[in-house]
Amino acid sequence: MSILNSFFKKYPKEKSGKPSKDPVCRMKPTDNITYDHDGITYKFCSDHCKWQFEEDPSAYI
Repeated sequence: MSILNSFFKKYPKEKSGKPSKDPVCRMKPTDNITYDHDGITYKFCSDHCKWQFEEDPSAYI
């Protein structure tokens, strides 16, 4: 077993199912700018990023 494998087993990745970054610009999102798409709530840092996502979600997923 390599050193990296043992590290990742010791510190497993948290899987909450919630996106932790704005899917458009990758910045930290705010809680009050959201958009639901295919049963997933996406959070955005600004209305501008939300509008871009709404126009073509498949470009950012």
